Amino acid sequence: MFSKKNKWHLAATSLGVLYAVALLIFAADVFNHEQNIAQTFYDILLHLLPTAVILLIVFVAYNRPLIGAIIYLVLGLMYIITGWARMHWSAHVLIAGPLLLLSALYITAWKSNK
Repeated sequence: MFSKKNKWHLAATSLGVLYAVALLIFAADVFNHEQNIAQTFYDILLHLLPTAVILLIVFVAYNRPLIGAIIYLVLGLMYIITGWARMHWSAHVLIAGPLLLLSALYITAWKSNK
């Protein structure tokens, strides 16, 4: 599937998987010795939800790059809009920045396949 013509598709898919792996770091903060096992299990499932969503979108975008680009664009813009007053600008760069980059890469991949 990945030929020289689809290098943008390969880059976008690889970056999407790497972004999902990077989100796994946030799941490490659930381990608190003051919680019981059931609460820790619930918290880790809750923290792994964004990673699962990103991997699902990577799967969709792998098959339909334009749909993936639109979803990533909407997610990135929603994160910026909903958290603008509450978060430092660096949080937007670290979380929404890769989403917007993924959107641009999938748009480029979609255009290169036409």
